[in-house]
Amino acid sequence: MMKIKYLLFGMFFCQGILAQTTVEDNRTLEWADYYFMNQEYEKALSHYSNLGASIPLRSRRNFSKIYAHNGQLQKAAQILRPLVDSDSAEVKDYYYFASYLTNNDKLRDEYRQKAIRLPIEESPQSPKSNRSTFYQLQPLSLNTEDSEFGTHIIDKNNANYLVYSQKQSSKYTKGLGKKFLSNSPIYNLYQAKWDSKTLQAQSPEAFPLGLNSVFQDGPSSWDAENRVLYLTRSAQSRLKHKTVQLDLYKWTFNASQKQIAKPLPINIEGYATIHPAVSPQNQRLYFASDRPGGFGGMDLYYVDLLENESYGSPVNLGPDINTEADEVFPFLFQADYLFFSQKSAGGNLSPQLAINTVDVRWHVLDLPAPFESDGDDFSFWFNAQLEYGLFTSNRDSGKGGDDLYAFKFTPEMMGVEDHYSYNPIDTLIVSQKGILKNDNAHMRSYDPLTALFPKEAELVEDVHHGSLKLNSNGSFLYKNTAPIKVKDSFAYAVKSKYGKSPTIKVLLRRSEVALEELPQDIQKTFLPIFYEFDKSNLLVDFKDRVDAVVAAMKAQPEMIVALSSYTDCRGTKDYNLKLSQKRNQTIIDYVSQRIDKGDRIFGEGYGESTIAENHTLDYLIIGGSFEEITNALDQQKIFEALGFTSQIKKTEGNLHQVIVGQTNTFVEAQKIINSLSEKGHRVWINQCDCFRLTEEEHLQNRRTDFKVIRL
Repeated sequence: MMKIKYLLFGMFFCQGILAQTTVEDNRTLEWADYYFMNQEYEKALSHYSNLGASIPLRSRRNFSKIYAHNGQLQKAAQILRPLVDSDSAEVKDYYYFASYLTNNDKLRDEYRQKAIRLPIEESPQSPKSNRSTFYQLQPLSLNTEDSEFGTHIIDKNNANYLVYSQKQSSKYTKGLGKKFLSNSPIYNLYQAKWDSKTLQAQSPEAFPLGLNSVFQDGPSSWDAENRVLYLTRSAQSRLKHKTVQLDLYKWTFNASQKQIAKPLPINIEGYATIHPAVSPQNQRLYFASDRPGGFGGMDLYYVDLLENESYGSPVNLGPDINTEADEVFPFLFQADYLFFSQKSAGGNLSPQLAINTVDVRWHVLDLPAPFESDGDDFSFWFNAQLEYGLFTSNRDSGKGGDDLYAFKFTPEMMGVEDHYSYNPIDTLIVSQKGILKNDNAHMRSYDPLTALFPKEAELVEDVHHGSLKLNSNGSFLYKNTAPIKVKDSFAYAVKSKYGKSPTIKVLLRRSEVALEELPQDIQKTFLPIFYEFDKSNLLVDFKDRVDAVVAAMKAQPEMIVALSSYTDCRGTKDYNLKLSQKRNQTIIDYVSQRIDKGDRIFGEGYGESTIAENHTLDYLIIGGSFEEITNALDQQKIFEALGFTSQIKKTEGNLHQVIVGQTNTFVEAQKIINSLSEKGHRVWINQCDCFRLTEEEHLQNRRTDFKVIRL
C-alpha cells in the first residue's frame, strides 16, 4: 500500500509545485490589481514587487504607472520597457513609455510615431442601430428662415448670454463692397440673454464692430477663466482668387475699454484655420484646418496655450479622428471627450463623440437619434454641470436653414446581469472586470453620452452565504462561508446624479473543473464511488481510491475538492440522509487529516433528496381507482370524513387513484389497512414508484461524487 502512495506522490509532485507557484502568483496579481484600482498604491506596489521577474507583461503597465505617479519616471520606464519591446504591447503602452522618457527627446518621438501608425485596440461596444434615446429636442425661439449656428454660452456682467452666428446685418455690409467673392452668405456673431431653466434666449442682437467686422465672423468659443473669446473671422488680406480666407482671432473681454479682435499666429496664408474650441482643463485650443500635412480635407488640430499669450505648434489629432473627408466643429468636454462632425459619404455632417484613451488616440462613436438626422448635425456644446446641451441642425423639421436646438441632459441608468465564479476557500477578488465595466459598455451602446459622467455601484441586497465588500467603482471582494452552497448572489444599482438604475443581479457560482479538464493521470481518482445497499465501509472497499485522493491533493497543494453523497430511495428519508452524511464525513475526515489545509476538502450528504419524482413515502394506502374524477372526489370525501387527509393521483393508465395515506414501513401501512377494513372500506397497499427501479438504477443513486473546485 505504501508503494502506491509513493508512486502517486511522485507522479504529481513536479506539476504540483508548479501549480502552487502559479496560483500564488495569480493571487498576488489579483490583490495588486485590486489595490491599484482602489488607489491604494503602496499596497499595490508591494504586491507587484513581490512578483519579481514572474510579473506578467500586461501587469507592468499598472506597475509602471505607480512609479510615474510617485514622480519616478526613470524607474517607470525601466519597468515598462519589457512590455513595449514585446509583441504584447498596445498603442497606449508606447505613449506611456514615451511620456517617461524625459531625457531622450529622440527616443520619445520615435515611440510616439510608432504608436501613431498602429490601430487603436479594444474599441468600446458600437452603438446599437435603430434605437433612440430619451432626450427631447427643443428648437430655440430665435431661429429664423435663414441660418443660425455655432452656439455656446458665455457669462458677462453677471448674466448668461447665448452666443451664435447669424446672417450678417445690413449695417455691416456697406464697407464690404465687391472686393471679395463668397459663394455663401456672410455671418456675424450675435448674443441673446439666456435662461437656463426654460432653455430659451431673448433679445438677440449683433455684437458691435470691433468684435464683429464687415467680413465673416463666427463661430466662436469662450475661455471663461481668461475672459477670452476665440472666433473664426475672414482674414483681412486679398488672395489670388479674391476670395475670403477664414482664420482664427482672439478677443479679450474688458468692460472698461473697447477691444479689437486680433489674429492668432497659428494661421497660415492660403489655408483655412477655423472653428475654435477651448479646453480649459488641459489649456489647449482645438480647431479645424485644411493646412498641408493632414489626412485630407479639413482636419482637427490642437495647440497648447502657453504663457505670455503664446501658442505651441499645431498637433494633428491623428488617424482615429481625421480621414480623407472633412472633420469640423470640435468641442471638448472635460478634456477627454471630443464632439465633432464628419462629412459622410452622402455629404451630410454626421455627429461623433470621441473618447480619449491616451495622447492623440481616441475611440470614436456615432451619436444616435435624436442628435443624428438626415441633414447636417454639428456644433455641439454642453454646460460644465452637464445639465443641458446645444447643437445646430438643418433637419427638415426646422424653421429655416441651420437652426439652434437645446435639450436637457436626461440619460437613463441601466445595467446588465453579471456572472462570476469563486472557490469557497479563497476570497474572490474582482477589480478591472468589475460590475460597472459591463454596465458602462451597455449604457454607451444605447446612449454614448453616458460616457460623460461618473457612476457608482450601490449595494441593494447583500450576499446570502458569505461576506461582501462592494466598492463604489464596481470592484468587490467576496468570501464564501458556506462551501457546500453552489450558488450565491447580490444585487446593486448604478447610481449617478441623474438617478439610479433598476436593481441588477450579480450571480456567483462555485467554480468547478470538469473531469475531462483534469490531468489525465488523475481523472480516474475523482470518478464517483458506488456503494452496496446500506453499506458505508468505504475505507475497506475503497481505501485505494481515497488514498489516491490524498496523494493528488498533496501533490496539488492548491487543489480544492467538494464531496456530495447520496443514497437510493429505499428506507426512510431521515435514515438515508444520515447514511449519506456518514459516508461523506468518513472520506472528509480521512483525507483532511492527511493533507495541509484540511479545509480544502468539504461536502454534504443529501440522502435520497435528489431522486426525480421521489415525493412520497415507501408504502401507499390506496382507497380506490376510478376512471371518472367525480367518483374519485366522492371517495375522497368519505375518507376525509373519517379523519384521513387523502390526495388524488393520476396513474399511467389514466385512472384517478385515491391515496388515503403513506408510511415508511409495511407494518405501519398494514395498521391503517386493518383500521379501514374494520369500518367496511376496501383498501390496499402499493409500493411507491421508487420500488419499480431496477437494482442498477438504485446503484447509480448510491454514490459519492467528487468535484474538483480548483486545481
